[in-house]
Amino acid sequence: MAINPRKHLGLGPLKKPLFGHNRSHALNATQKISKPNIQKRKITINDKVYVVKLTVREIRTLDKKGVSLK
Repeated sequence: MAINPRKHLGLGPLKKPLFGHNRSHALNATQKISKPNIQKRKITINDKVYVVKLTVREIRTLDKKGVSLK
């Protein structure tokens, strides 16, 4: 049975990019994308290693809770 490492860590779905506009003084609108800072980390669950994509904020939160990531 496959385990979902993000669910095991108590995390929700992976963050998506935010879209918006850059507005100039003349109110011209150009597209703007803010991408989340996603990193890959390894975690061991039941002697099996999983590679999980985490945002830096999630890594900091897990570090605060004492979860060991590689």
